[in-house]
Amino acid sequence: MKEKSLIALLASLVFLALSASALNAVYAGESLGSGYAVTSNWHGIDVPSGSDVIVTAMTTDADVYQVTFLWKNPADHTVWNEIDNSGTVDGTYDGKTVYTFSSTHSPDEIGDWGVQALFQAPDGTTKQGIEEVIAIRATSFFVIPEAAVIGTLGTLAAMLLSFGTFAAKRKK
Repeated sequence: MKEKSLIALLASLVFLALSASALNAVYAGESLGSGYAVTSNWHGIDVPSGSDVIVTAMTTDADVYQVTFLWKNPADHTVWNEIDNSGTVDGTYDGKTVYTFSSTHSPDEIGDWGVQALFQAPDGTTKQGIEEVIAIRATSFFVIPEAAVIGTLGTLAAMLLSFGTFAAKRKK
């Protein structure tokens, strides 16, 4: 009976770990219905300070020739202003070609960050000092101190080690 409880506990921990990693695999295809979407590799997950954050902008509008990314820190100041004009083809959505643009940075300031993707195409208007903007989409994430992640993992490891020791002593 005790072995079954131990196996159930370990299976639960493995399930929780796999579920947390699955949250990182987010595809913004569901929100591409408007023709424009933006997401990040940390969507819905706290970002450890100094980690690479990749923001991906997607569109089905073939007229978009570039996307300007505005990275805003917790004080709402633009820290990075980056232009991507590569327009990589990345499959289809609803029968339309999907073009992707991306920007990568490693924010180290703790707090709530935001990234705006300004989609640019002919006949757009000037918004936020950027010309020919036809759509704006945004994503956000929360940067946490790196020590919190290490501390959490250390606490989990200590808990599992002490549980294993307790189970081994109880078996004898």
